[in-house]
Amino acid sequence: MNYKRFVSLVVFVSTLLSTNAQSNLDAVKQYLNMRLDSIVASWQECNEDSIESGSRTNPTYYRMLTPPVLYESTVKRGLRQGFDMPSATVGGEIDMDSKREVLIDKLLLELYKENPSLVTQTEEQMRSVVSSKELAAYDKAPDIKVNTQAPILASEDAISSLETEYRKPNYWRTSGSVSFDFTQNYVSGNWHAGGENNKTLLTILKLHLNYDDKNKIKFLNTFEAHLGFTTVKSDTLHSVKTNNDMLRLQSNLGYNVAKNLDVSLDVKLQTQMMPSYPSNSPDFVSNFMAPFDASFSLGLNYNRSGKNWNATLFFAPLSSYNYKFVRYGYLASRFGIKEGRQHKEDFGTKLVLKPNVNLSKNITWSARMEFYSTYSRTFFEWENTINMQINRYLKASLLLHTRFDDSAPGLYSDSYGYWQLKEYMTLGISYQW
Repeated sequence: MNYKRFVSLVVFVSTLLSTNAQSNLDAVKQYLNMRLDSIVASWQECNEDSIESGSRTNPTYYRMLTPPVLYESTVKRGLRQGFDMPSATVGGEIDMDSKREVLIDKLLLELYKENPSLVTQTEEQMRSVVSSKELAAYDKAPDIKVNTQAPILASEDAISSLETEYRKPNYWRTSGSVSFDFTQNYVSGNWHAGGENNKTLLTILKLHLNYDDKNKIKFLNTFEAHLGFTTVKSDTLHSVKTNNDMLRLQSNLGYNVAKNLDVSLDVKLQTQMMPSYPSNSPDFVSNFMAPFDASFSLGLNYNRSGKNWNATLFFAPLSSYNYKFVRYGYLASRFGIKEGRQHKEDFGTKLVLKPNVNLSKNITWSARMEFYSTYSRTFFEWENTINMQINRYLKASLLLHTRFDDSAPGLYSDSYGYWQLKEYMTLGISYQW
């Protein structure tokens, strides 16, 4: 019988249960019941015993369904001479649980010898965390007589030469997503309402690098790159133009001071990649670093979460520093910078709310609301994204972006005033990691 292969199975299942969802627990227990019962039945001493159904849950397997622990009872059993099955009492039979305990002890001892680095704690350390009441339902310490005359398996010199490796926990986590969305619109020349043919391609890349020591320090970083192109036949100078262009880096360094409450330094850097042209005009109205916005805010960050939602609220009262730079001087006045200058700065109050809600199994809504105000200007931005995941790679998205900025007279419109609005729906492919 290949016990080493079964030991590897035990290690794999223990690792799996420490990370996977609770829904997998019953299936794993059922598999272990059937696998162990078949092994026990193959022993010569218990060929005549019947195997019970593997669909039940048995506390005997508690030690196999948790991360590996150095159990005192297992070590004592290993010091005895052999792993013989206990003899039946006069007029009685050996119960199946006793047979399982012997086999599990044998497998655990094999694990201790072959993979000692996987054993992360002792039985005493585990008992200090888990209450004795909880252990009483699982732990059935066998009455074992230790043979003090058993031979020592390894010399003291061999034991002293062993090297212990300590691995520091990795508190960094990375993730990301990329999507490619395509839309196409065709209108015949005699369509009653008129219109224009066009094709649109939008690419969105998001990268996350987060640090959380599960105690005091959090350092969250998100990088976003949005770039979209559309064909415009009515524009005689540009057959292809950008309709979505953004580079944004957001970082938040927080120190926990109370439950769900951090003192945080919030940083936001934002610009675009490509030049943007009005219809039939050779002069761009924005470009890379024109404008460039930087925000540094010190305040309080509050976060809460529920079954299907989570949200964070950041508030910096009179402690938010904003800097705007325009690379091309002739565009400075369009973004509210005084004539002859290329940058401006101010202090104000900042409020940022970021909710995320699972509306249904495959539909999510995420938003970012930012409010900033000084004595001379007001800025408000509200980004909404609804994602409908059709399958693993195919999704549909609705994006609605509302913006208000009364510090830029060059962006004033007779129809909308200082309000700005952008909306689009897309169907495309996405990949997350």
